[in-house]
Amino acid sequence: MLGHDLRNPLASIDAGASKLLRDGEWTERTLSILRLMKSSVHRMSGLIDNVLDLTRSRLGGGIVLDLDPDKPLLPTIEQVVDEIRTANPDRQIETDLAIPQSIKVDHHRIAQMLSNLLGNAVTHGADDGPIKVIGTLAADGSLELSVSNPGNPIPPEMVDHLFKAFHRGQVRNNGEGLGLGLYIASQIAEAHGGKIDVESNSRETRFTFRMSPS
Repeated sequence: MLGHDLRNPLASIDAGASKLLRDGEWTERTLSILRLMKSSVHRMSGLIDNVLDLTRSRLGGGIVLDLDPDKPLLPTIEQVVDEIRTANPDRQIETDLAIPQSIKVDHHRIAQMLSNLLGNAVTHGADDGPIKVIGTLAADGSLELSVSNPGNPIPPEMVDHLFKAFHRGQVRNNGEGLGLGLYIASQIAEAHGGKIDVESNSRETRFTFRMSPS
């Protein structure tokens, strides 16, 4: 499954590189080609990270955290959003972030979790509606981070299976996807002592990560 999923982004990078080499000079299409290549690399990296984490969890190692209580979380979140925007320039991503201080988390893992949630929203959300990222940090240190998108609601019978490994649900894009993104996201949430909840109706689907201070 991983080999199948990596084939298309690899082909995209190869075609993009060939096009740039063949042209021999920068053109108006160069930026577009480079953006697509970066998107492919980002997707491949995410696939590999998810498979490695699945292997660790199945071997009993679980998600290992490197907690940092002093580093501000807001730049981490903004960097992930910027990466997804760059990789998907045709999609609108709005943010409302009120996280004024640092919080004890593993920044790499929170970034991975958010990237997986945003990737899910890009894949399954309606193309003509905005994806929204909302983050708040309460006075007691409780963190809430949500990703929502418009689109068809998730059938109730599927909700209980969303966070299982290899469950892909109603996948678009020709059936691509290992079905690990939401599973790994939930494992990262649990490793932080938190949880991801999902609400889905005709208006929007929202995944919300909540974590209380340790």
